[in-house]
Amino acid sequence: MKKFVMLFSGILLLLIMFAALFLSGLIYDTGKKATVDTFFFAPDDSYEHRPNVAPPSDLTTDNVRNMLISRYITEYFYVVPDVQNVESRIRGETSLYSMSRHGTAFDTWKTDVAPTIKKMASEGKLRLVQLTNVTKSEHEKNYWIVEYNLITWDKPNDLSVVPTVTPGQLYLHMFYEPGMREKLGEVPIEDLLEKGEDPAIAFRFGVWTVSSYGE
Repeated sequence: MKKFVMLFSGILLLLIMFAALFLSGLIYDTGKKATVDTFFFAPDDSYEHRPNVAPPSDLTTDNVRNMLISRYITEYFYVVPDVQNVESRIRGETSLYSMSRHGTAFDTWKTDVAPTIKKMASEGKLRLVQLTNVTKSEHEKNYWIVEYNLITWDKPNDLSVVPTVTPGQLYLHMFYEPGMREKLGEVPIEDLLEKGEDPAIAFRFGVWTVSSYGE
């Protein structure tokens, strides 16, 4: 009888062990079934309605395109009082590089804009960028006229000083296609986002060249 009880207990323990392993395997496999849903923070004039999120399907093609253009020119012109920030942008470690196709636009930024940004950063200045208007060129395909304001605080650590607002225009040779990429090269977008890559790479958007309007 004693041997029978020990045998029965051993079999029961084995069954419990296999059941635990089976359940652990089910829990582990659920990671492969996870999905990534994309949302945007929904803008609203009333602070009572912020923050909020909206799926891309709730935004028009023009809305998404203008949001990406706004992101690009912000990366192109913004200044914070941190020289290391500028250095990382020059090394191509931010979305300005990933959103600039074929290197031409990025090289223009490094030559024409980055030195001024670096000087301003070393002087402790702060500059924000505001998109004011986007217009498609009537004469050339894939060219867009982008109007913006540069809002600059010249005096460090004193936001009570009224900033200087400087309007400007850029001529962007760019492309944008509605929807999001599934892969970048052979790598799924979800994998890149999981690694911390900039979300801008998920969109079919890129800037080939940048020039002042009228050049």
